[in-house]
Amino acid sequence: MATHDDIALEEEFAQSRMTGGLLRRLFSYTRPYRRQFVLNLLLTALATISSLAGPRLIQVGIDRHLTRWNSARDAAWGIAVVSGIYLANLLLGWMLSVMQVRSAITLGQGAMNDLRLAVFDHIQRLSLNYFDRTHQGRIMARADSDVDSLDRILTWGATQLLSSLLTLIGVVVVMVSYDWKLCLAVCTVLPPLILSTAWFHVRGREAYRKIRGTLSRLTAATAENISGVRVVQAFGREAENFRRFTGLHQDYADRWVSSSRIFHTYMPLVNLLAGAATCIVLGYGGSRVLSGDMTVGALAAFVLYLGMFFGPVQVMSELYNTMLSAAASAERIFALLDTQPQVQDRVGAPPLPRLAGAVRYESVRFRYDTTPADRWILDDIEFEVPAGSTVALVGHTGSGKTSIVSLLARFYEPQSGRILVDGHDIGAHTMESLHSQLGIVTQENFLFTGTVMENLKFGRPSATDDEVVAAAKRLGADAVIRRLAEGYQTKIGERGGTLSAGERQLITFTRAMVAEPRILILDEATSAVDPETERILQHALEALFERRTSFVVAHRLSTVRHANLILVLAEGRIVERGTHDALIAMGGTYSKLHAEFVRAV
Repeated sequence: MATHDDIALEEEFAQSRMTGGLLRRLFSYTRPYRRQFVLNLLLTALATISSLAGPRLIQVGIDRHLTRWNSARDAAWGIAVVSGIYLANLLLGWMLSVMQVRSAITLGQGAMNDLRLAVFDHIQRLSLNYFDRTHQGRIMARADSDVDSLDRILTWGATQLLSSLLTLIGVVVVMVSYDWKLCLAVCTVLPPLILSTAWFHVRGREAYRKIRGTLSRLTAATAENISGVRVVQAFGREAENFRRFTGLHQDYADRWVSSSRIFHTYMPLVNLLAGAATCIVLGYGGSRVLSGDMTVGALAAFVLYLGMFFGPVQVMSELYNTMLSAAASAERIFALLDTQPQVQDRVGAPPLPRLAGAVRYESVRFRYDTTPADRWILDDIEFEVPAGSTVALVGHTGSGKTSIVSLLARFYEPQSGRILVDGHDIGAHTMESLHSQLGIVTQENFLFTGTVMENLKFGRPSATDDEVVAAAKRLGADAVIRRLAEGYQTKIGERGGTLSAGERQLITFTRAMVAEPRILILDEATSAVDPETERILQHALEALFERRTSFVVAHRLSTVRHANLILVLAEGRIVERGTHDALIAMGGTYSKLHAEFVRAV
């Protein structure tokens, strides 16, 4: 199991890699919106040109109508015309900016939405072995905070980069055309600007790397404590967990303070250099005006263009930091998207026909990814179950019971051997055609947020309300459901927390019945309820078992005594098989397990 420190190390390592290929793959999500992308770049270019025209109009107004005029009336008229043109240019720039913003938001949010959907869809399709070895907090971070961190780069990245580059190039060209000597004098501030920018990039990258590592630990700790809140309260660990969380949060806050200090040291330094450059322009440029080598309007325009030069430098520095964040997040997201499901359909795999339910295991051997190489969870499993039979799997914890039914459901693939249903190798057919004919009820009895009716139709959304009610009546669940606040329309809280264990279990049994499975799997389905509730559920079990093949994994042997076949497992092997009475008469492992169960009851 990965620790929080392991997660932090992965976050920092990912932050250190940024490639053009990674960013190209990220921006590939803008391809469906290429028209908006091209329009956005065109509008950005036009808006930048409009802003570059402003100082030039001011120069014309000063040089042609304020410092050189024949009459006050002509000067006033000239200034009015230039002012009108300047105002029209401002309005044009504003209109272009509004259109550009709308286009950028459409583009960015569309790409963000597509990426988020791709991540969610892929997570649902990953095999269970991925979730076995991956911390829940990491998965949540990929689908949530990592996707969110791409917002600025996808929405504004191309726009800000193009605008900044065009502005810088345009400003330099215009300033050189005004006075190359004055432009060269301004360049004296470039060495400290370049050095300070390089320092900011290095220190900023390091600071952000540490922030991401700390944030990942914080996210993982939050998810873990929310998932385990019952255990926390049961053992009175609230104060200790709060102390640990406070330490993590303080570390996160300290990282942010450190990062902010770096950022807010660099930006004032850029402003200081901009002020120094302005002083150079006013001093040296003023002397050139007095000597007649430069006009007052040109000097004024030069000062304005100089102010436009340092703005893009700041924007690109911020954009660089954002690109670091985006690249790190994108790398982790694409690592998730590149993770292939361990279990997937073979190329050209046909669907299974409607099944009768005869199941056969042939020399099946299996181990999990986390299992030591010298140990098998299941070792040479062989048995056959006729269609419509009920088979029970019993044994101590860790004997391999759940692994057997997990392989039947194709949650995992065996390393060797095969599983046949009605003579069909399930590994050679599509998973959808298998899962559509399976019904599974687990110990967790997981329910989704929504109404009772919506949960009951989860396995077969096409079922009508009447079909659902008929299934509930057959299982004896209808009366229980109607006693709820709003009957079948009762809202269920997260994980069904507003219902009792027995109510949740009855609903999950009914959900399985509504799905009309050909093969039913009950994995410790009654272990979470008390014996009295279990006796009430026996009627539901009998109805579920009718005319379908059923696999029952159970510690409580009261639920398996009527099974057609009982398989007793120990250390991944079938050590005994037979009916309840035959196994009791044998006096072996099952007989001992049954005696332990009777004493416990």
